[in-house]
Amino acid sequence: MKAFKPGVRMTVFVLLFLPILLALGNWQLQRGALKRELESNYLQQLTQLPMDLQKALDGTATSVNDALPLAPFTRVRLRGRYGEERFFLDNQVSDGQVGYWLFETFILASGSKALVNRGFIAASRQRDNLPTVASPQGEVTIVASFWPDFGLPPLLQERAWDPSWPKRVQRRDLKRMSALAESWASELRLEPGQPGELQAAPFAEPLSDAKHRGYALTWFGLAAALVFGYVAYGCRKPAIDAESTN
Repeated sequence: MKAFKPGVRMTVFVLLFLPILLALGNWQLQRGALKRELESNYLQQLTQLPMDLQKALDGTATSVNDALPLAPFTRVRLRGRYGEERFFLDNQVSDGQVGYWLFETFILASGSKALVNRGFIAASRQRDNLPTVASPQGEVTIVASFWPDFGLPPLLQERAWDPSWPKRVQRRDLKRMSALAESWASELRLEPGQPGELQAAPFAEPLSDAKHRGYALTWFGLAAALVFGYVAYGCRKPAIDAESTN
């Protein structure tokens, strides 16, 4: 029977990286569980009637750059008019077309501003030129859903935003967007059929936990491979040393 002698350096290597791989796999499982919970909340909110946003905020201390104190996917009704501040969120795809999600300010009767995601619009043939989009004139009533903030995706290099309006942006950085637009730091995703809606942004797709389950399987697979390699290395090492001494 071969002795198990993996060596100190290999043992230290495994002890360092095995907990990291297991922690990453567990983190992905937790992210998947969160997405399933959010999906359940979303389906529940679909059955609720929209509430008047201004009445919902009465008595709450909300100011510019604050996130709205609403439960995820709460349906709200807003009365007001579209503002002049626009953000074109780049690198969006719909039915094989590349384009943008258009975020535009919406000014309530109280003077407060919300960031409304009007949906998808295809990019112009010349990427240097942003699409021309008309907005409803005068006061309108819209229904939108409060979309939770899932955090910022990684970006290799942050691009400077154009000082003028409209602005092309690479990430949905609600804090930065709200600071420039003097609005709440929350996304209100316009529902289909509402005034100003372009092509409604998808709802269910980002809530799928399939991606996180796949990542978790990858991390756990790497952990299993590390353990298997450690055992195989420990069992074979004495034989290799014996041959080297002959």
